[in-house]
Amino acid sequence: MTCLTYDDREERPEGVSPIPVNNHPILDGLPSDWPFFLGYNRLVPKPEATVVLAFEDDPLLSVWSYGKGRSAAFSSDCAPHWGPVAWLEWPGYRPFWNHLVSWVSNA
Repeated sequence: MTCLTYDDREERPEGVSPIPVNNHPILDGLPSDWPFFLGYNRLVPKPEATVVLAFEDDPLLSVWSYGKGRSAAFSSDCAPHWGPVAWLEWPGYRPFWNHLVSWVSNA
């Protein structure tokens, strides 16, 4: 991901829910009813990245491989602020992070 050179915060007090963009192992078995978020950082995916989740045209989760490694960029919160209680209590919360870490670590 490429960070923008200006304030990239997107405050969404009305809430915005992520949309799966590509079928990816990180999403396997997760509930399809994603909770809303209250904001995120706008990022630009690198050309070789795969956008997995997005808010409208902005990526929420992008992943890519480089050499023998893997990397991921998640542009919102994993805890309260932009990630409200509904996100923390969502049945897919723990599996999402487990899948993400397993994928990045190539486990």
